[in-house]
Amino acid sequence: MNLEVEIKGGAGPREAAAIMAALARLAEEQSWAAGVPEIRPEQGTWVLSARPAPVENPFLHRHAPAASGWSLASEG
Repeated sequence: MNLEVEIKGGAGPREAAAIMAALARLAEEQSWAAGVPEIRPEQGTWVLSARPAPVENPFLHRHAPAASGWSLASEG
């Protein structure tokens, strides 16, 4: 990117360097912002199908066994 800048108003070399650094930073940020899409792209179903399915922890969702049939007293 070629940029011609003329600084007027009696700025010395340090002030001119500070102005040029600010302009370079502005150009860098504009370039970065131009590379980012406005909205986040949606992933297709073929991409989402490769993701691992969530697995439930078997120790958190454990059902209590039925009380009938577990003792000799319940068989009578």
